[in-house]
Amino acid sequence: MKRLFTLLIILIAFGFSAPKILVKHPWIMEPPPGPNTTMMGMVIENQGDEPDELLKVETDIAERVELHKTVMENEVAKMVHQHSVIIPPRSKVEFKHHGYHVMLIGLKKPIKNGDKVKVKLIFKKSGEIELEVPVVKMHHMHH
Repeated sequence: MKRLFTLLIILIAFGFSAPKILVKHPWIMEPPPGPNTTMMGMVIENQGDEPDELLKVETDIAERVELHKTVMENEVAKMVHQHSVIIPPRSKVEFKHHGYHVMLIGLKKPIKNGDKVKVKLIFKKSGEIELEVPVVKMHHMHH
């Protein structure tokens, strides 16, 4: 019994040092007529004491999903492809228009306001987090 108790203490202690990822307010922008590319945003919060890393995002509705960051270069906003995004401990990273965002490239079917899209986020330490992400019109967004 004492050994089990010690093991439990170790597991609890280990649990507190790990990253603890929460994904809040995910959205996918309703694409404008024409281009079959759109953007996904969200807030990723790490409530743990260790950093984690968003390695990739997957969805069946797009041929490619890429992590991007908007950077200003000579007063011109440029999208720079990111191989991963670090989520520091005790902090949050917002994915939105200016800054980090997720690009859904080559949509396989039309999506519109009110639809829900299954998306999987893959983290280095926290593993996979599956989401149902609502599609929203641009002017409904508070960013």
